[in-house]
Order: sequence, then C-alpha cells, then structure tokens
Amino acid sequence: MKNKYKTLLYVMIIISIFLCLPYVVHLVKNGTVEGVESFHAYTYNMADSEFTRKLNWMIFTSLILIFTVIYICIIKYENKIFNNKKQIYIFILIISILFSFILYYIMYDIFYYMGDTWLCAKYGENPYYTTVLDLQNNGIDDEILRNTGPWKATTSVYGPIWNIISTFLIYFSFGNISVGLFVFKVASLLIHMLNCYLIYRITKSRKYVLIYGINPLILIEALSNLHNDLYLITFVLIAIFFLIRKKNILLTLLFLAISVATKYSTALIVPFILIYIYRKEKILKRILYSFISGIAIILFVILTYMPYFRDVSIFTNMLVQGEKYSQSILAILLNKIDFNIFKYIKITFTGIFILIYIMSIIDLLFKKNVKMKDVAFKYNITTLIFIFLVLTNFHEWYLMWIIPTLMWQKKYMRYFIISLTIMSLIYPIGFYIICADGYIYGLTYSTKILIMSLLLTFSIVVINKLIEKRKINIYIKEV
Repeated sequence: MKNKYKTLLYVMIIISIFLCLPYVVHLVKNGTVEGVESFHAYTYNMADSEFTRKLNWMIFTSLILIFTVIYICIIKYENKIFNNKKQIYIFILIISILFSFILYYIMYDIFYYMGDTWLCAKYGENPYYTTVLDLQNNGIDDEILRNTGPWKATTSVYGPIWNIISTFLIYFSFGNISVGLFVFKVASLLIHMLNCYLIYRITKSRKYVLIYGINPLILIEALSNLHNDLYLITFVLIAIFFLIRKKNILLTLLFLAISVATKYSTALIVPFILIYIYRKEKILKRILYSFISGIAIILFVILTYMPYFRDVSIFTNMLVQGEKYSQSILAILLNKIDFNIFKYIKITFTGIFILIYIMSIIDLLFKKNVKMKDVAFKYNITTLIFIFLVLTNFHEWYLMWIIPTLMWQKKYMRYFIISLTIMSLIYPIGFYIICADGYIYGLTYSTKILIMSLLLTFSIVVINKLIEKRKINIYIKEV
C-alpha cells in the first residue's frame, strides 16, 4: 500500500474503534449484552439526561459521517491504496470485526430471531403457530425468551430456511443471551466475508468488493444489527455465481429458491433471472422454460414449509408485516387523510408497481439480446418502487436487497445506489437525536432519503468531473 493514501485506512480503523468502544466498555463492566443502551455512552456519562443522550447521538452521527466520506475516498482511490486483493480482504476483515463489536443500535430484531427459534430449539415448539408470549403465559421463561422484545406475541414472519439457520445458530447459545448474540455475530461476519469473496469471483473487480465490504449500511445493519437480509445477499450472489461463472442452471435455480424460502422479498428478482437464463431460446421456449422453472421454485419453497405445516395459515404469516405502518410514505398518508381516500391511494401505488413490474418482464421477454445489465437495471428500478411506494413498513436495511446486482449498473446508477445506502443510514439518525416519531415523520423519512441521495449523487458526479478536469489541466501544462 502506498504511504500517501494509508492515512485513509488508519482513520477508518480509528473511527471504527471509537464506534464500538462503548459496547466493549459495557461488556467489560457487566459481562453481558443485557442492558446496553441504544443511545450510546460515548461521553461515558451515565446520567439519564436529555443533553447527554443527544450529545451521544451527535458524536455517533459525526463518526458515521466521517467514516462515510473516507469510504467514498477509498473507493475512488482503490487502485492507489491496495496492491492486491489480499490486502483488501484483510482490511475489510479488520473493519468488519470492529463493527461486529457494536452489539446493536436502534433496532433489536436479532433478539426476535433468537427468541422465535429458541422456542423451537429448546422447547420443540413450532414458530409458525406458537409465540414466545404463549410460552411465557404457560409459565415457561428463560433469559432468551425474556429478551425477545416487543415482537414476542408474533409468530415467525420469515421463510423456513431462515428458521432452520436461526435454530441451528441459537442451539449453540445454551440458553445464554450473550453467547447467542456472539454466535450470530460470528456467523454474520463469516457470511459477510463470503459475500466479499463471491463478489470478486463474479466481477473480478476489487472496487466492487470494497463498495460492498465497507459500505456503512451493510456494516451497521448486517454486522451490528444482524438483519437476516445479509443471508439473502449471500444466496442471490451464489445463484448469480453459478449462473455467470459456472453456467449451472440447476444450482442457480436451487439457490434462488433457497433465497425465497429465507425471506420472500427475493421473489422480486426471480422472473428477471429466469428470463436471463433462457435468453438464448426462442420466445415461446423462453416463456415456457421460465414458467416451468418458476413453478419449480414455488414447489421447493412450499416443500420447505412441510416440516412446520399444520394448516394454510402458515403461508399468511408474512402478511403481518403488511399490516404495520411505520416510516413510509403510506404511514404519513394514513395519519393525514380520510381512510377511504387512503385505501384508493394505496391501491393506486400497488397498481403502479404491478404495471411497471409486468411491463419490465414483458420488455425483457421480447428483447433479443438480454444482458445482465438490463436485468439489473429493471430489477433495481422495480425494487426501489416497491420499497418506497408499496411497502407500508419502511426500513433502511431493505435497501440491501439491491446490492447483489450493483456491479451491473451504469456509472450514475451505481452512484445513486451507493448514495441511497449512505443516506438511508445517516439521515434517520437525526430522528433519534430529536427523538422524533417515525410514524409521524414517515413522509419526511423516506422522501428526504431519496432527495438527499440524488443530491449526494450529483455531488459525487461534479467532484469527479472537477478531478478529471484538474488532471487534464495538469497534463496540458506538463505538455
């Protein structure tokens, strides 16, 4: 690594240490992950005051902002910083380990994962029909069940593959919440590094490995908050790897199906991938083979439910998420307009998405030379419409869904997606500084993320142009 740019790496490591330091202090003091404040004690002033809480969040926000600026610079000057991919893997691993020490921030979904599958691993209950609250009402309680959080009355809303993975991991907790969190942390760290490896094998580009590996949204939501969307990225990347590098259709379909059986959102990408797989076939065969493969994937997902199956309600658990209104455009509309008008607006938004989605599929079906960049572009556009217009319960980690296809986007679209991942993490922090309500500020939350991402994209483009112009001017002077 060239000395001129080493400072960027050292500063990013130092910031990462500061970010995880309060959690290390908590673990050393208390010996448990219980009782960690989401309002980080960067001031180490444990007095319960509004000023201290806001100051902690301001410090956290400042660190993330600096981290983000350095992230963009490292991507920009990657070829001047690293001599080989081994150095990149080592650097990503160091940063990832440090972020893994951030126990969690803002969201506590990990404890729902743990409690939801601990009732299966320990007590032999079915997570699709039994809740943690059911067990507690029957007099069964332990450390993991007590820490499940506000979703203890909710049955599993995820696919069977995730429940299998989570049950396997929580089994090694031995009923200890701290050990359980450690196991999930280690698993996510390994999966994250696997994703970096897969991205390089698919693209042969070190830059894309860095774009993913040290992305602030990925580090916070996948390694700190441990959202299971990380596993969706893995299964989609494996499917794409077998498709692009190994030309193995069967394994591509298998891992697409596994991804859908983990969390249903991956179903959005399936039709686009199927059309790409059969792109060289004539139109009728392309439609027929895509349809048959789609049915095969649906059957596989259904089969994964069979060990848990009692009645058809098992397939409707995911609808629970659609009944929640938080931090979305629809959430603010629900609180501001007449409910009958709201229903028509919601139907309209859904109709717009379905229309664009179907038109995108039809366009690819009849396109003569379908390329992966065409698939990626249409998938990302329709997914963004789905996330911002259709989902009633918006969360920033949903933007992780578009990461697996980032490498096939055109330059400015890549800038925009990277900007989205950055602003989706940075902007919401302001809500917690002022203790704002996501339900009330839903329109502000999602709309401003889009606006600020566009502004950041524009800024990146302008800065790049200025840098290029300066290089040209220097070259002319030298000549």
